[in-house]
Amino acid sequence: MIAAALLVPLAAQGENAAPAHGILEIRVTNIENASGTMYVAVQDSAENWLDSDPEIKPFRDAMQAVSSTDDVLISLEGLPPGKYAISVFQDLDGDAELATNFIGFPKEPFGFSAPMGKFGPPKFEEAAVEFSGEDTSVEITLNQ
Repeated sequence: MIAAALLVPLAAQGENAAPAHGILEIRVTNIENASGTMYVAVQDSAENWLDSDPEIKPFRDAMQAVSSTDDVLISLEGLPPGKYAISVFQDLDGDAELATNFIGFPKEPFGFSAPMGKFGPPKFEEAAVEFSGEDTSVEITLNQ
């Protein structure tokens, strides 16, 4: 379930993109492996948060190559004000999918805009970040 929700192709940003607003800066920390690609998915509703259906696309997504163990900064522009929950994973094996074990727990580094709960990933409301349209920073610590 987590794997499909974290893996999404980049969304097309066509002519109908939202007007410019503030920047949502996502800082990913605790990077232990200086390789692979960081995938970020931003959802704007509980309905689609961590949905395992590969047809469900995030509200916004991004990816960035990882070449050091320094923090990764990803800036998203043009987001309208609202609540957003963020999931990330570091694709270490280059297959553009979150590797999981037989019970679905990630074998590659991952994180959310809220800490993991005792019984799994945070719910949308727990992970939701209020974005007023002003520049906002969110820090996500990778679970290894």
